Amino acid sequence: MALTRRQKEVLDFLIHFINRNGYSPSFEEMAKGLRLSSLATVHKHLQVLEKKGFIRRRYNQSRSVEVIAVPGSVPFDKSRIH
Repeated sequence: MALTRRQKEVLDFLIHFINRNGYSPSFEEMAKGLRLSSLATVHKHLQVLEKKGFIRRRYNQSRSVEVIAVPGSVPFDKSRIH
């Protein structure tokens, strides 16, 4: 499935943060790092990435985002850039 530019930014942020720190970021760290004003927006991006098969989350656990796929040549859906 295609990723929007913003979804790719979120996924890149996750990958970079996990590689640097050894654990996934909190919603607050993601919001700050991605310059988002709402934690609900972070949640929505994670839901979409999970639905598309790029991440896995364990519910009711903090810092439980795991990247399971990296888009090599996955095209961006340019009609849905946010």
